Amino acid sequence: MAGKSGGSWKVAYADFVTAMMAFFLVMWIGAQDTKTKQAVANYFVDPSGASKKPSEAGAIFETRAHGSVPKDQSVEMGKGRLGHTTRDNFSPATKSVSEHVLKDEAQKKRWKAEAAKQLDAANRSEDVKEKKIGPQALAAKTLAKQMQAEITKAVASDTKGLYQDLLYGSFAEVNWVEIAEDLLRE
Repeated sequence: MAGKSGGSWKVAYADFVTAMMAFFLVMWIGAQDTKTKQAVANYFVDPSGASKKPSEAGAIFETRAHGSVPKDQSVEMGKGRLGHTTRDNFSPATKSVSEHVLKDEAQKKRWKAEAAKQLDAANRSEDVKEKKIGPQALAAKTLAKQMQAEITKAVASDTKGLYQDLLYGSFAEVNWVEIAEDLLRE
């Protein structure tokens, strides 16, 4: 009688066991170090192991490298950003602060004078003289820190409790360097 009940459960069980094996293999690979993960990835790129060419045309190394770009701080500020984003793509918090600073003539005049002062100080800086960072980038960083400190203090000191926490959260989302770069560019 057992032969008449069918064997579909065996197929389902085999599928389940196969899925569990695949699951545990993925979990095991995920727990390995980077060298092992790279070896597994290379196997799936070229299972025979015969090809030792770089993974991308024109690549120097055989595997992809991740990390920061060497001397990225010495690149002049804003050149990479100009081709990809416009002033319309500000985050809402950055846009609000930017409009507050750039649309109010008194604020704009004050911060442009401060930007000129920071640029002058940056040109005299040792980091700029040693070519560790460009003068525009250094001026933008220091101006951004000053703007963040002063504007946050002025606005958030008037509020208390939940509203103050919300304001600080909004100020944390502001790209202060981007606003400083715009002031330096104008």
